[in-house]
Amino acid sequence: MANYRQPVLRRVLTSAAIGLVLAVTGPAGFAQADGGGAAASTGAAAAKARAVCPPTPLWANTGGNDRRLLQFDTTGATLSDVPLARDYGDIAFSPNGSVLYGVDFPGSAGSTTLYTIDPVTGAETGSTPISGPLAAVTPQPAVNGLTARADGTLLAGSFGTSQIFLIDPATGVSTPFPVSFPTGVVSAGDFITLDDGDVLAFGTPDTTSPSPVFRIRPDNTIVQIGTVPQTFGAAKSAGQVYAFASNGDINLLTSLPTTASTAPLPVTTVEATGRGFYRATSAQDSGSCVVPAYTIAKSARPAHRAEEGDTVTYRVTVRNTGTTAANGDFSDDLSDVLDDATLVPDSVTATTGSATVTGNTLTWTGTLAPGATATVTYQVRVNDPDTGDRRLVNVAVPTAPGGTCATSRSCSVTIEVRREEDCDEHEHGDDHGHKPGKEHRPGHGGGHGHDDQPTRPAARGR
Repeated sequence: MANYRQPVLRRVLTSAAIGLVLAVTGPAGFAQADGGGAAASTGAAAAKARAVCPPTPLWANTGGNDRRLLQFDTTGATLSDVPLARDYGDIAFSPNGSVLYGVDFPGSAGSTTLYTIDPVTGAETGSTPISGPLAAVTPQPAVNGLTARADGTLLAGSFGTSQIFLIDPATGVSTPFPVSFPTGVVSAGDFITLDDGDVLAFGTPDTTSPSPVFRIRPDNTIVQIGTVPQTFGAAKSAGQVYAFASNGDINLLTSLPTTASTAPLPVTTVEATGRGFYRATSAQDSGSCVVPAYTIAKSARPAHRAEEGDTVTYRVTVRNTGTTAANGDFSDDLSDVLDDATLVPDSVTATTGSATVTGNTLTWTGTLAPGATATVTYQVRVNDPDTGDRRLVNVAVPTAPGGTCATSRSCSVTIEVRREEDCDEHEHGDDHGHKPGKEHRPGHGGGHGHDDQPTRPAARGR
């Protein structure tokens, strides 16, 4: 099991240096830790309750020899896994989820950088030098906490000081936040804006102890509410907070008290990943209600009718209609198609992501940037003779959070298979005096094909 336990820090900070770091505090905050008395009660009462958001994926980054950007659902299942360019002390989505930030770790005094990252590929897309008091922290800025606030500024914490900072992502300028961790405690990584308006902050007294957890009130008082297993990152989904522990566990914090305590908080381990987590984030960490959104639309050619021996081409288009990166997964049950047809070998293709067929089910999984699309195509050949029910019926179903059909009928396609004698009857006319020709009749499903003329095999003729 990989267990990096703050791998870079282990290399760059000797035990003596760690002791020095813990002894140093930045500028005093406007308020220090209280005992959970009147000020905390007033802050709790002032916090305004918010509606619970729908679920959103959780993102985390690892480092050292395993630099990866990982996306999980709230059960701990991995949704995506792409390489990263460097070690990031933390990652954070903008309030609307459209931008993913990362800050280099540990950085050097006077030189640390805020990056933008493509969550689909993990590639860096931009960089801004960080200036101001955060960049001046010695011996390294060691930024290991980064979370967007609702106004778009970034909360930042450092392993090198108790002071908490704000960063303007447009300019990189840092300023002191009016709250510090208590003396002897520095950032363990991450801040979460809770649904009640408080900010949850994770601290650490050293590199091995459990992480003290604090509430920062809207009135800028700070109170410890408990401890959790050593935690390097956190992310929020649907009002729940998930802590990413140093041993690779994803822990759900099942209770977040509002009064002062140093007791262990109850947690449930969602998944023991064995990964060396550095930090984590979600599009809801800023207190916004950003959720993934994507649509799927299915079409076929021919759209409504086919003949024995014809090849039918299906196309499924997935579009990210939200503001944040999203998985556009879907499944397509082919069992009511393959009783009348055969999947054409090597015909399954996808413009991005991964499409596979297992048994009678086609599945696609992939991550899309806002506004991006993926197209999955495959072909079947109608049996000749067709001994099935002579109807090709299938429905594509979204399987990731936020997925819907583009329209009420766009996920389904139904194609009728005509018999040879039906075709002959239309070619030679009928006893009602109708002229030979192509019959047009409405389809029986949501097919959106471009042409009703069947695709006929080249070797077939009359």
